[in-house]
Amino acid sequence: MPAAARHDAILRELELRGSLSSAAIAARLGVTTMTLWRDLVALEERGLLVRVHGGAISPAVAQQQSRDGEHGAIRPRPVATIGMIVPTTRYYFPEVIRGASQAAHESNCRLVVGASNYSEKEELRQAERLIASGVDALMITPQDSLTQNSALQRLLSGVDVPVVMVERSVDDPLAGKLEWVRTDHAHGAEVAVRHLAEQRHLGIALAARPAATVAGLDAGFRRAMSTLDPGPAHALRRDLSHPQIGDNANIVELGALLDDCLAEGITAAILLGDADAMAFLDLVLERGLRVPEDFAVVAYDDEVAGFATVPLTAVAPPKHELGHAALRLCVDRLRQPSGVAHTSVRMALLPALVVRESTVRVP
Repeated sequence: MPAAARHDAILRELELRGSLSSAAIAARLGVTTMTLWRDLVALEERGLLVRVHGGAISPAVAQQQSRDGEHGAIRPRPVATIGMIVPTTRYYFPEVIRGASQAAHESNCRLVVGASNYSEKEELRQAERLIASGVDALMITPQDSLTQNSALQRLLSGVDVPVVMVERSVDDPLAGKLEWVRTDHAHGAEVAVRHLAEQRHLGIALAARPAATVAGLDAGFRRAMSTLDPGPAHALRRDLSHPQIGDNANIVELGALLDDCLAEGITAAILLGDADAMAFLDLVLERGLRVPEDFAVVAYDDEVAGFATVPLTAVAPPKHELGHAALRLCVDRLRQPSGVAHTSVRMALLPALVVRESTVRVP
């Protein structure tokens, strides 16, 4: 194997795991330990790694160890590398990643994160890349539900490392050995409806743009509305589109939603996503309606809902706990003896209702 190819393999190993063993990587590359030593010296001279007893560590790990050393502790090499694929790092998932990162730190694991930008092809490429590079376990949030015989479903069902779905579940015929940790979004919708009903709102709307969350919200919304007094209770369900960037179609749709609410006696609305909930709230106020006396609004996500014109009551999925629990499940699987059967874990975490001024008047 040419030196350049060996160097690439060494750097990939460090990128993935943060450290390497000279004996193990030499055996993998089919070279002598002396040849590998020369490779490590050459890469260290270029500032691409730091040699340590028995192998090497990445500059990032060396820097972290230096910081920890200042406080009297040197962290050992990671015991495992866990890959994580999320649809985006810009909304919702940053806190999920932070939860996973905390659990990785507690378990002395290395977390490697990739983002698919809601692309089916990219999530498959990321999964193939992480599995090929040798991650010990994989957490993944597909952009949508897995479909029968899709490339991703076949890959995840056949891989030899633990796989945990995050914020997604799979229909039983496709589940196989897959495990998951997700938010019980149906419960979140039920909590929101019950809260609004307690404030004497029996005409309630649910509006959402296409998302994997919607199926759960629909189920919870229908279930909760069916338990209200069937006489005056009235539900309005509205699907919103995905407008182009720079287009004001979302405001037009939200205005039409408000028109329909007022025409049908709806006095409260639950909207998926803080941005839509905040925009809808502003439209309500522009109509001269009082919030919450005349109309109440609940956001579903609680990323920035508290900063709305009138702070929005919001259903808050347990994002941090979600990432933490998923990574801990990976670690639990890695600690089990090989070949020992285990019960599949499919965990649903409950979201919380954060009550603010958009549904409850503050004296």
